[in-house]
Amino acid sequence: MRCALAYWPLLAGCLYSQSFYLSNDVVPRKETVELTIDPTRETFEGSVSIEVEAREPVSVIWLNAKNLVIGLAIIYQGAVTFPARNISSSGERIGIDIGRPLTGPAIIRINYQGRLDDKGLSGPYRRKVDGEWYAYTTFTPIDARRAFPCFDEPSFKAPWDISIRVKRESKAFSNGREISETEEPLGWKLVKFATTEPLPAELVAFAVGPFDVYDGGVAGQGTPVRVITAKGHAAEGHAAAQATAAILPRLEAYTGIPYAFGKLDHLALPAGAFGAVENPGLITYRVRNLLVPPNQETATFTRTVRTLQAHEIGHQWFGNLVTQASWDDVWLSEGFATWISAKMMDQEMPPERVHLAAIAARERMMAVDNPTRSRPVRIAVNSRETARDVYNRVVYEKGAAILLMLEGWLGEDRFRDGLREYLSEHRFGNATTSDLAAALRAASGNDPSRVLNTFLNTTGVPELRGELLCDRPSAPRLRVTKSSPGSVPVCWRADRVAPSCTVLEGSSTEIALPTGTACPAWFYLNSGGTGYYRTHWSQAPQRALPELSGGEKLTLVYDLRANKNASAQAALSRLASDADPEISNAAREALK
Repeated sequence: MRCALAYWPLLAGCLYSQSFYLSNDVVPRKETVELTIDPTRETFEGSVSIEVEAREPVSVIWLNAKNLVIGLAIIYQGAVTFPARNISSSGERIGIDIGRPLTGPAIIRINYQGRLDDKGLSGPYRRKVDGEWYAYTTFTPIDARRAFPCFDEPSFKAPWDISIRVKRESKAFSNGREISETEEPLGWKLVKFATTEPLPAELVAFAVGPFDVYDGGVAGQGTPVRVITAKGHAAEGHAAAQATAAILPRLEAYTGIPYAFGKLDHLALPAGAFGAVENPGLITYRVRNLLVPPNQETATFTRTVRTLQAHEIGHQWFGNLVTQASWDDVWLSEGFATWISAKMMDQEMPPERVHLAAIAARERMMAVDNPTRSRPVRIAVNSRETARDVYNRVVYEKGAAILLMLEGWLGEDRFRDGLREYLSEHRFGNATTSDLAAALRAASGNDPSRVLNTFLNTTGVPELRGELLCDRPSAPRLRVTKSSPGSVPVCWRADRVAPSCTVLEGSSTEIALPTGTACPAWFYLNSGGTGYYRTHWSQAPQRALPELSGGEKLTLVYDLRANKNASAQAALSRLASDADPEISNAAREALK
């Protein structure tokens, strides 16, 4: 039975409820699904054939299934057939009793019936649009089990073969490209899709209905792009297709890995549980986030849809190509997608505006990151109720801010090289925070493990203070203190002194400036503005203002906002006239 870590790397043990998590004594090797779907009906028919490997002797095989009516269940091992002696259900899963111990490869075949919910937004559901019925899916995080019996956890990745039987007037879509369409009696047809790369169940997706398709051509290194809409709305997909043409090449260039999932469809949902879901090959979005009439395209919408696509397409590497090994590490998916979206959109910014969007988002996160009312980035998930909090904003926004801090500390090139190694090493597999730390350590020579532990597993914002000590001729030092335990990477710079970084472990440290350095006229404790901490200034660094980058100025505005002394007010007054409207507006707001 699997034991998992709840808070890496401090705590270990069997902390997950075994009634919620499946044993890894049996693992999937491939799942083949055939569905018969008519969106005008409340139910659908399905059959699955799951190739598994029993790594330990088992007489009952457990699968995830919820609200499915199970019919015939048979297990095959070579020429031997084991009809199910009993099928039991615990609400989130079913147990197939085969009556004798089994090890090695086997095939599970199950016929069943499922429900197309016309009110809910999880699992398979249906909606009427302009008088026509459509079927959609949202499986993330634990509702693939509403569509088919499966191993519905992120660690269980396997290739999927999907076939969908639909009415001849309907279209069907799934993660893979369509490879055949066969007419069948009574007005039906069977649509088969290419075998996927290994995916967790939550990233499988399908849709059925009288859709229209906007052909967006190819993007990046030859990926076909389409926008799938309700009937009559295809022309509204133009802006979304253009966004992909801009974003996909940037992500391929940064990761050094071509998009890996064959084709890229964007599907408009009339209603969804999330703004978008990153299913490989079939990303889904709420209509308002994806479509716009051609004559109503604006610069604001173009930037908005590019930003959202940078997040969802960024997932194709972080979350899809490499999937978190467990839900407590979902920040490896959502934190990364949030961080890389901002990074890709910074390519459209002049150099002086780089990081401004990420710093503003970090400030919103820091405003609520309080030990009394916040949660850590990483938490244990052991029930459907706790799974609802998997996608808490902390995972997205603090996760992204931690990555920005690591990039600033380790260096942009070394950080990128570490991520490329992480993606290559775990391609089509799973990874943990420890795996990420190992890749970054190999690329940079610095071990981020203690830093990650500090920021992922605790709440609150570290508070730092700095002081120049110039009491020794030609040997000035920078004293830095912090108010909270843990490891905090501090990047700083000073007048006529090159930027440098140190990891503050204890409550205080003194950093010697280069020998022969005169006492600097100013210092700044958050070089690049990338650190996840608050700097308290007894005297605002006004002499530094002409030398600061846009990101450093905006960070300084936020640091000074709570400080009402005359020095802070004077600095904010100067920043209120900055040429960048984001900085000047934030400074004026801070002065109120």
